[in-house]
Amino acid sequence: MPIVKNEIIKQYLLNTLSEADREQFEARYFEDDDLYQRLRVIEEELITDYVYDRLTASERQLFDEHYSVTPERRKRIEMARNWKRVTSDPRRKQAPEPLS
Repeated sequence: MPIVKNEIIKQYLLNTLSEADREQFEARYFEDDDLYQRLRVIEEELITDYVYDRLTASERQLFDEHYSVTPERRKRIEMARNWKRVTSDPRRKQAPEPLS
């Protein structure tokens, strides 16, 4: 089986694959655990890129229109936003230096 490129996975997540390609991709990732794991990793990267404004305008629009349409996905996006807030807070204390 040929390797599925990351860009195809991203297109799947943003709903830009043709219906035939989408069905073929879905059939493949249901059978291939490695592909499913890559899908999950790229999905997390896509959410992170969205939260940190690293998507192009067209990708952001596709994300808003097609990806963030379910309550589960919106919850994952909100969790990423919260993580960004916590890790970006200048008042956040650094971990203490270890005792020698």
